[in-house]
Amino acid sequence: MRIPFHAALAIAVAGPVAADEMWVSDLGALAYEADEGDTAILSFPTEDAGQGRLYIPGLAGNWQQRGVHEAYWIAEGEGFCGATLTGPDGFGSTMWGNAVVAFDKPEFPTGFTVTLGDCMSTPFRALRADLDQ
Repeated sequence: MRIPFHAALAIAVAGPVAADEMWVSDLGALAYEADEGDTAILSFPTEDAGQGRLYIPGLAGNWQQRGVHEAYWIAEGEGFCGATLTGPDGFGSTMWGNAVVAFDKPEFPTGFTVTLGDCMSTPFRALRADLDQ
């Protein structure tokens, strides 16, 4: 299974206040949006002008010990996963997958690379997110 490259979202990590961290990628601008419990939520654009979110459990409020984090993504639209996945903020879709987020350095602010998979597959598609300065 493959999701369109747009689901290879441009995403990453938590920041001290929503949208304090912004990144740029081949897909466009990415933003840290919120913390929901211990999960950091980032938003990203999709190729078809939709919306996607990257969820990074355990990263909420973490500004000094960033490294490699297991995560997952959910995007708007009809996907091909066999079930709907819903994030802690209520955003859900059948277009989702696993992700691994690797930050450039351990403290805020920093860029990152996210590797994305489709549905339950092992992440295989990399996307670079650089700080928007």
